[in-house]
Amino acid sequence: MIEQVNLIYYSPTGTSRNIAHAIGDGLKINSTVDVDMTFNTKEIESFGSKTLTVFVTPVYAGRVPRTFLERLGDIEGNNSLCAVVVVYGNRHYDDALLELKNEVIQKGFVPVAGAAFIGEHSYSRKDMPVAAGRPDMYDLGMAEHFGKEVIDKVYSVNVMGDLNVPGNFPYKEIKPQEPVAPQSTEDCSSCGECVASCPTHAIYLDSCGKISTIVDKCTKCCACVKVCPIDSRVFNTPFTKYLFENFSERKLPEFYF
Repeated sequence: MIEQVNLIYYSPTGTSRNIAHAIGDGLKINSTVDVDMTFNTKEIESFGSKTLTVFVTPVYAGRVPRTFLERLGDIEGNNSLCAVVVVYGNRHYDDALLELKNEVIQKGFVPVAGAAFIGEHSYSRKDMPVAAGRPDMYDLGMAEHFGKEVIDKVYSVNVMGDLNVPGNFPYKEIKPQEPVAPQSTEDCSSCGECVASCPTHAIYLDSCGKISTIVDKCTKCCACVKVCPIDSRVFNTPFTKYLFENFSERKLPEFYF
């Protein structure tokens, strides 16, 4: 009998958080612990035989963000059950779901289900939208349905076998890139919304009261771009056009049990 659900997620732009909460709604367990790893590491007291943990992460270049893995730290699953979920920007999730599954196994969890959902791409722009507005109501409904399927499996299967999910090992190589980051235009009012939104604390107000960015700390999640109330935070990359031209066809969530 599952008595507690742990929703553990990393969600700079809110898409993974929305999916995690919808899955939690589908699980229908009264005691739910919400663990947002977006800004800081948060400790969970214990993972016992009566807990079910749902890990949800965005996908960056086909991989799990290193920031999320680092913030998970040395948690120990103690052979408790879990589900692994990735949220990607309508291109592909490549090896991320397999990587997340392998990481939680190393931490002592037993994956019983996996899923891939679609969220608005970090690089999406108004003139070149890529999965704009997702997860939408359909996606959230499917996430809730996934939660129901997970709990049904937990209560109906006595012995959990190996969970098969797509992906390759060795994982997709993360190639070195020239450090770049979103920048503020001359219209910036230095309101500080972007500073508060940055999960790696790469943005700050300098001594002159202007917005500055530590480029080497930027993960290009573009949370700062999406939160700016006057659209004065921009990230100009040719990759947006490539995504818009090649990955605009709507993709659907995928479940693995």
